[in-house]
Amino acid sequence: MLTLALLLAAPQAEAPPPPATCAETGGLLPGSGLCRADALARLPRGPWTPPQGCDVTAQEARLTGSRWLLYAAQRCGEKTARLAVTPQQGGALVLRYAETASNAELVGHKALTIVDGPPSAPHLGVYTLVMAGLPKEQTQRCALRNPRGDSYPADAFVFDLAPAEASRSAALDQPCGPYSRSAWPDTYWRLFGGIGVYYQFSGERPEFDPASLTVYKP
Repeated sequence: MLTLALLLAAPQAEAPPPPATCAETGGLLPGSGLCRADALARLPRGPWTPPQGCDVTAQEARLTGSRWLLYAAQRCGEKTARLAVTPQQGGALVLRYAETASNAELVGHKALTIVDGPPSAPHLGVYTLVMAGLPKEQTQRCALRNPRGDSYPADAFVFDLAPAEASRSAALDQPCGPYSRSAWPDTYWRLFGGIGVYYQFSGERPEFDPASLTVYKP
């Protein structure tokens, strides 16, 4: 009887709380089916940070082949940046600001251009786009190259002239066409997830983390 009394007097452990629902952690991304909090947790992050008083949340944009582009978007109060996809001649997808969190002047501005390529060689899709309409001389002189300088991401490429020739024309903007090396160091290519992404900020502060872009297929 004493043992039973001691057991009854022992403090009972509290049951663990139920797991948080999507509604409690930012809602659902309707296309990919991911909870925003789960999506944000899987995104890589770079040095970009939102301005003071703002934070980030996960957003999505539809790609081809039932794939989604996830990214960490700036959120300021009730306003969240969102990119919308517009198909472009030649098979590329252009992502423009459909909504912004703080800078209303960015609405409609082009932020990204995306091209598909073979999963093992996404650069082939990039070459199809960047060489379209270039004179033959330029197609022979220009290629995807590692950029000079430390202001680019570690995995960035620029479509540019050979290094010796590029150094002589360092001040020349876009020497290899509209998707080539620019005077703006925030203009470059990255290859990941079977796609090529052309970042084109032209000195404007982006309202999303450029390093967070991730291809997701449910």
